[in-house]
Amino acid sequence: MKISARKRSKDANKMNSSANSHNNGSSTECEVVIFLGGRLGPTASFAYVLLVFVMIMSIITCPVTTVLNALVMLVVRTKPRLKTKPNIALGCLATTDWIMGAIGQPLFIAETSLILQGETSSTNCWKIQLSKHILRVLGTASLIHVVLMNVERYIAIKHALAYVTTATGSRILRLSALAWITALLLTVPVAIMDNNIYLTVSNITLSSCMAITIYCQVVIYFETRRHEKQMAAHQVSAETKKKFLKEKKAFKVTTTVVLILILNYAPLIVVRILIVKSVIDSVNVAYICFFITSFVAILNSLINPVIYCVRIRHFRVAFIEIVLRKNNAQAEEFEMQIFGLNAVAPLEQER
Repeated sequence: MKISARKRSKDANKMNSSANSHNNGSSTECEVVIFLGGRLGPTASFAYVLLVFVMIMSIITCPVTTVLNALVMLVVRTKPRLKTKPNIALGCLATTDWIMGAIGQPLFIAETSLILQGETSSTNCWKIQLSKHILRVLGTASLIHVVLMNVERYIAIKHALAYVTTATGSRILRLSALAWITALLLTVPVAIMDNNIYLTVSNITLSSCMAITIYCQVVIYFETRRHEKQMAAHQVSAETKKKFLKEKKAFKVTTTVVLILILNYAPLIVVRILIVKSVIDSVNVAYICFFITSFVAILNSLINPVIYCVRIRHFRVAFIEIVLRKNNAQAEEFEMQIFGLNAVAPLEQER
């Protein structure tokens, strides 16, 4: 009875939204408005406040996201010590995050502004649809790039001998291009179809990517433990030990990126399912949950370069070199003054 009541309430909101659109002289409402159950009412003051807050935070974080990811791309490209295979994969992900900050977030801000102004009729619907489709492409591309990073780590630790010839910088770049093509093919064709088809394709893509990522993470974890036990039981060369520590550190960075990605995108996926299943039957609650979780998902593009700075000292030093225009020795000294002497040991391990 409760479920049917929720469905009737949502259907009524859709009918009211359709009626309002006819009264305003437009033929249809935008798809996102229909998906959320109708337009925001004039009494939904709390929802308006939260959407304004989301838009303001997006305006603040947008340039920061763009600049930080541009720095990651720049240091990977220009600093020879950072041109490692794991960092090339990170640079490919940073490219996706940079596009999110330079294009995706401004479109999201424009979409939120149109929603707040109530300009969601068919006249302005193409702007909202464009924002939605581009954000979908960028989200899918980010997810596939995370899979690429995990596969690279899997080959490096599980198949160390084949890694030298199998995983090359040019091959990683080609796989990154393939990831973009796949994201476009999974989004653009279904964009002109029914939204339910897209949700089905999206769920299958998400499940496949998560299955590959989890498999790689589990295998790498147990393989790392096995290598640690072997090194403890048998004396190995200093070069072998340093190489293993370097691969382990890269794996930890990848694991952190994966966990943060899940924490950022999981709320949006759950909210989307709850709206489709009519569990969220209030229009105001649907708007609040959908736009807040969408912003949290977009925020992942800002968190990723922060992770690189926190976890990899070479990135911090390279950022200081570029931003403050210092040489490597001056940048290391400046970084040590900020983060302390404890930051020197990880740098020596990386070297």
